[in-house]
Amino acid sequence: MTGRAGLTGGPRPGSAELARSSPRGSWLTPSSPVVRAARLVIVPMAALALVPVLLTELHFFPIRDLVGATIPDTIYLEHAAQGLVQGHQPYGTNFLTAPDGRLVFVYPPLSLLLALPALLAGADYSFGLALELLVLLGLGLWLLGWGCRRSGISFPAVLLIGLLLLAMGPVLVTRVDALQGLALAGAALALRSRRTALAVALVALATLAKETVVVAALPVVVWSLWPPPGSRWRSGLGHRVGAVLLGLIPAATLLLIFGIWSAGRVLNSAGASINRGVEIESVPAVISALLRPIFPLTVSTGKLASVQVSGAEVTWVATVVALVGVAALVWGAVHFARARCQPATAIAFALAVGLAATPVFSPQYLLALMPVLVLAACTEAGPARGRLLLLLGLLLGLLTQVEFPYLFSSVDVLAPLGTAVVVARNLLLIVTAVTLARSHPAPPAESNRAASPR
Repeated sequence: MTGRAGLTGGPRPGSAELARSSPRGSWLTPSSPVVRAARLVIVPMAALALVPVLLTELHFFPIRDLVGATIPDTIYLEHAAQGLVQGHQPYGTNFLTAPDGRLVFVYPPLSLLLALPALLAGADYSFGLALELLVLLGLGLWLLGWGCRRSGISFPAVLLIGLLLLAMGPVLVTRVDALQGLALAGAALALRSRRTALAVALVALATLAKETVVVAALPVVVWSLWPPPGSRWRSGLGHRVGAVLLGLIPAATLLLIFGIWSAGRVLNSAGASINRGVEIESVPAVISALLRPIFPLTVSTGKLASVQVSGAEVTWVATVVALVGVAALVWGAVHFARARCQPATAIAFALAVGLAATPVFSPQYLLALMPVLVLAACTEAGPARGRLLLLLGLLLGLLTQVEFPYLFSSVDVLAPLGTAVVVARNLLLIVTAVTLARSHPAPPAESNRAASPR
């Protein structure tokens, strides 16, 4: 195991050492009030999140019902998957089948591959995709629970992560973002076990599902390259760089294949996805909406069917928020890497800041935050801060479910009720980022005890 440990940037501590270095999770036992409450509410939460959308996808309810707004994106994925199996050039002109032939496919290659199996459901593609996502989520949760046990973490990770994901509502089974979240939680576990190549691979693959989680790459790469406490930068730098490059190989290979197959158009699609206006649910849009007594604000529908706001103040508000976000991201990556502990907190902080700072914010993006937020709360925070983070995650999910799909007709016209829910949700997101930033890393000596490679 010595060669493998060197390649991934350092020795792997055993589960006993990891357990001793993370005593903060000991407050969350199977009989604790938090776990008992989670067991009580998870079944009704699952029914609320899954039953309406699955029945709508099976045509028991019309697409215009309360949760129907969550389904059009699955139809978009269906037409892309059909185009691929029909031999259309990926990301090319008329890649998607009718009636979406004129649209650009904006999702990265891994989302396209994930869209293929549901074609077996035929006319019930949306229902087939929901079942596929449930199977993949179940497998991902099992793997994450297994990884926790190997790392000496005994809290019921699957239960609490599942609860926060279900709190998000129907978007859980109509978008792939929750799979990204499980991959990022896996990356946190990999960093915890000094498997930096695996951590980089998981983050890179998550980004190839949707580029919305690219901010998580910063803390992971900085962590992977940062020297151990007491070491110089040049000491072992080659091994650390090698681990990062090794981790990039799977995603780079997939991207290269689609780059050649699409004649480079896959990169153009990423630009089309990023270059959107300020979406109505983002923090800059909310700030602009609150300034409406001073500045007029216009609501419109963008090229990719997203609801956007525009006005004299929107650009500078979005710029200021983005600059603050970039500064916070860099600070957080360095802050947690220097301490060489709390990898889940580092990744969760980057995701929360990225979501708060981006002008492109859709409800499903929060799915990527939930799994790693649970890990941060239950393994790297004390009891009080851990309970606060879990409560914030639950409220974030429930408020997001309320605003989309149930109140979105109010949100997209800036009506008071819908706007109030979005304002509350975004404030909680900022509070979550601040709470994560205030989490005090343990001394490096405690988190990095010498351990013999297994």
